Amino acid sequence: MATKTMNVSLTPELKTSIDRRLRSGLYGNASDVIRAGLRALSREEMAAAYRDWRKIAADLPREPITPKIESRIERAIRAARRSKSKSAA
Repeated sequence: MATKTMNVSLTPELKTSIDRRLRSGLYGNASDVIRAGLRALSREEMAAAYRDWRKIAADLPREPITPKIESRIERAIRAARRSKSKSAA
């Protein structure tokens, strides 16, 4: 894995947090701590997106899409596009 050096400004509290983790022996250097933190942040963001997706999926209709429903969806999409193009003008 290619790496690139980056300078990051930290508050004293964050620096202390990194130092504490290094002293624990679980991490070899500050970069390891930062990488672990970024991985955890990615997992947290993905979990939030998944929760949002599950909520949206739960609200979707369960019945099969009939031609009448499909027509209603098409009209709604066309109306939204017209509204969007008018607001962009």
